[in-house]
Amino acid sequence: MRRAVWTDDGLAVTEGDPPPLASGWARLQVEACGICGSDLHFWHGQMARPMGTAPGHEFVGTVMDGPADLADVRYVGSPAVSCGACEYCTTGAPHLCGRGGPGIGLGRDGAMADYVDVPLGNIFPVADTVDARLASLGEPVAVAVRGISIGAPGSESRVLVLGAGTVGLIAALVARDRAAEVAITARYPHQRAAAERLGVTVLGETDGPAWGKEHRPDVVVETVGGTADTMNTAIRVARRGGRIVVLGTFQTVPVDLLRAQLKELQILTSFAYGTNRRGSDFGTAVELLPRWRDELSVLQTHQFALDQATTAFETAADKTSEALKVTVVP
Repeated sequence: MRRAVWTDDGLAVTEGDPPPLASGWARLQVEACGICGSDLHFWHGQMARPMGTAPGHEFVGTVMDGPADLADVRYVGSPAVSCGACEYCTTGAPHLCGRGGPGIGLGRDGAMADYVDVPLGNIFPVADTVDARLASLGEPVAVAVRGISIGAPGSESRVLVLGAGTVGLIAALVARDRAAEVAITARYPHQRAAAERLGVTVLGETDGPAWGKEHRPDVVVETVGGTADTMNTAIRVARRGGRIVVLGTFQTVPVDLLRAQLKELQILTSFAYGTNRRGSDFGTAVELLPRWRDELSVLQTHQFALDQATTAFETAADKTSEALKVTVVP
């Protein structure tokens, strides 16, 4: 099998035999694997690279090996590995488990490869009306489904999404089907064009405060992270008693908590995906993929073969490439 593995210089495509398949796991032949902002943190050296392992935690594939009764269909895989026995796993919060070890593609070999091994509880069959490239968006859709669920917009709510990367765009799409009005800030023209296809109000990167002052959103969803001042923007524009959902991955930044306190805002962080009253957030997201098939297709901008993994990452990291979602298709 081929794998694109982390090295000091970036990525190298290697060949070798796959390891023995662990009990309770399935081996998928990878059909598509997306590059995420978290992957780019490794690429840029902002987080320590897990050397010798393959990235890739947004993936879909078909069964190569596993239990005999496993249906021969396409599966979307969740990268979050949990122990199944701790207090979090047994009380419906396996995403908070600290004993499962690294996530798939996040320290454990991921799907930037011909094959990927996944716990049986982490694979979700997807409708055959959804092609592999779109199905690989199941993971970021799950992030957005959980984030919007935490924000809990009602049918009369106004929602402002800060940032129009993949997660921001999908969060706006999920919120669109729940709230009365959704707006999103976009930095680049290609992000703006994609957002317009989603049927939400599209704002310039710096227009969030003006829109927020006029509309006073009930829920603000932050998706930018890094060193941006977007948390303070969210605090300024949210209505009194409103909610801020943090989906962006931040470095240490100053936050005006006094203003948040005076407005009695709820600041809600979301780590990946957990469970809801119907079961798994991830499973819910995969079930919703057919509904949003046309809108999600707008996000799939670039595809590369596995042997072009370095070029794929360079494209995803290049703000001039007009990339939204870069996908490796082995």
